[in-house]
Amino acid sequence: MQISQNWIASKEARLIIEAIEKSGGEIRFVGGCVRDNVLEREVHDIDLATNLLPEEVIAALEASNITVIPTGLKHGTVTAVLNQQPFEITTLRHDIRCDGRHAEIEFTNSWQADASRRDFTFNALYADKYGNIYDYFDGLEDLRQRKLSFIGSPEARIKEDYLRILRAFRFHANICIGKISDEILSACSKHAEMISSLSGERIRDEMLKLLSCSDYLVPTLVSMQKCDVLQKIIPDKVSCNVLSHKILSEVDSIVKLALLLRTTVADRKSIGEYMSSFLRLSKKQKKKLMFILKNNISTDLSEKEQKRYICLFGLELYKDIIKICCIEAEKNVGEIQKYMLFADSCLIPDFPISGSDLQNIGYRQGKYLGESLKMVRNYWEASSYALTKDELLSYAKSLLSKKIEKIEYIAKKV
Repeated sequence: MQISQNWIASKEARLIIEAIEKSGGEIRFVGGCVRDNVLEREVHDIDLATNLLPEEVIAALEASNITVIPTGLKHGTVTAVLNQQPFEITTLRHDIRCDGRHAEIEFTNSWQADASRRDFTFNALYADKYGNIYDYFDGLEDLRQRKLSFIGSPEARIKEDYLRILRAFRFHANICIGKISDEILSACSKHAEMISSLSGERIRDEMLKLLSCSDYLVPTLVSMQKCDVLQKIIPDKVSCNVLSHKILSEVDSIVKLALLLRTTVADRKSIGEYMSSFLRLSKKQKKKLMFILKNNISTDLSEKEQKRYICLFGLELYKDIIKICCIEAEKNVGEIQKYMLFADSCLIPDFPISGSDLQNIGYRQGKYLGESLKMVRNYWEASSYALTKDELLSYAKSLLSKKIEKIEYIAKKV
């Protein structure tokens, strides 16, 4: 079998291969790019393996005027950059010892030894510059059957790196059909407690990649629950079937995580804070997660109400929260799509008034300014966003005049 896509013959890939070969090295494409090509999927990241040592790789690339970054010298990895495209190049290696989180490696000249340290058979595929594929552990057959197979004993490989528990479920959801083997499920269940030894960043990356899957996500999450793996990440019981709605193919992983968490009996703010901390979510990710957990809107909205929420939340957040609330209200795809079509066709101008504008007409900074700005905004929304800035400032002046009159009236009474 050969590579069928044109990325293998790209100018950038050719320049890297030529640079390594000029220095007497051998180099092959490896891992996801080869696997995804066999699956006829789009290839994103291109990784390569070589028998040259890291310092030899650096010298070879620099001699060909290729930018090189020593991204992981300890593990034999450098990154070549051509036309702003990164290519990871790793020296062939095998593991000397592993502790479940870190591996001590040794460089080697054996392609099969390098393949044997990889986790799953279909991740240990290599391809040369001609597109010829090298398959040391029947990865091609497992891809044909859409079957997940560890290289060697599942338990032994999991004990080398406990992240492989989550990777097993992620690759199963993304590639495979049918059930995960009992041997793999048993090994994952036996060592589920060790997930807590992993960093939040590693767990987050695997979970968000898993949640980005669509076709086999729900059965995979159910399997994770049955072998007590999901509970080591989300401490409260969740209803995985909520993610089976077709409309969710259009949302990102944070939205799916939020929907899962909304099925728990836990306090939403508390579990949102816990998950954000446990998974080391970015500020942006946490803000989105907490927003979706804390907000609810009706699923029977007039066009005026829809415009109001779009203006209040912003288009994308509105679309996320209305999808979630519609799913919880058991609306069908057609009903949800009506909201999406309206939202996408709805043009709402930016609110033309700011706090500075109110200060310019006599408001003082403080609580009343904020309250008045909100009243002006509500007045603008009630006009279907038709009022101009001058008309809104006139309304704001009237509010201020009434406030001053009230203060003067109270003062006279005193």
